[in-house]
Amino acid sequence: MGNEFYITIDQAGRRIDRLLRTTYPHVSLGAIMKAIRKGEVRLNGEKVSVSTRLEEGQFLQVPWQKNVSESFFHNHAQNETNHSPIETIYKDNHIWVLNKPAGLLTQPNVKNGDSLITRALSELNWTRTDFCPATVQRLDRNTSGLVIIAMSGLTLRVFSEVIRSRNVKKIYYAVVLGDIQNEGEIDAPLLKDPESNTVKIDKDGQNALTRYKKLASIGKFSIVEIELVTGRPHQARVHMSSVGHPILGDKKYGGGNQAARPMLHSYSITLPQDLIIPEELRNKTFVAPIPKDMLCFFN
Repeated sequence: MGNEFYITIDQAGRRIDRLLRTTYPHVSLGAIMKAIRKGEVRLNGEKVSVSTRLEEGQFLQVPWQKNVSESFFHNHAQNETNHSPIETIYKDNHIWVLNKPAGLLTQPNVKNGDSLITRALSELNWTRTDFCPATVQRLDRNTSGLVIIAMSGLTLRVFSEVIRSRNVKKIYYAVVLGDIQNEGEIDAPLLKDPESNTVKIDKDGQNALTRYKKLASIGKFSIVEIELVTGRPHQARVHMSSVGHPILGDKKYGGGNQAARPMLHSYSITLPQDLIIPEELRNKTFVAPIPKDMLCFFN
């Protein structure tokens, strides 16, 4: 026996194959594609293609039952533990901006694992199955600072598009080794090795652009403001290392072990004056306070 339901506003706009993959994670991609081809998946009683875009109010029929034990919220709610609330910078019906502490993953890396989004869902006591709040960007585990969570499907799609178009201004603060020049730009493609979880500059990699400006020099260190024009994995860390000024404490990219973690903090995010963004969020800037372990360099 299958399942049937109406498409909600948070599901609208998604491709049907992608919605089915997230709604029925216990069903293989091959089985989903086969069911669509054979007409076992029906939208308003009609056969569909894998690329069909969904609209609110449409009636969807599928040949599978939901496996509640596989749902994102169910898995992570099972692992709920007592944690201090994560600092909220801003929250409304569209987005939730949090100040992620260093040492916490943005997304879980194992089933039932601890992470920013796991804790957020627990705090929200989220039980809906048609949509789950999701982050629109990620920070490395040991990078602190701003992370935006989309609170609806429409917001997630809008913000994902705005970030891809590079219209969001992202400013980081970092402590780097050496007395860096006053300002500069690093335009070098980055290639990630998934097995070692390392990134290197490589002509076959993705284009990546970083701008930086020195704020102060303190002995053998410099405080820099870094603007990530693109948002590649480990971008700030690899780019700063490539110009001979690795981030203090970044053992992976030459920053030594004089700090317990890479001294890198996502300080501010400025949204564009873009008509697709909710009016109250246009041109809005969010700022995360400098964390305690970095404050000593700013005094």
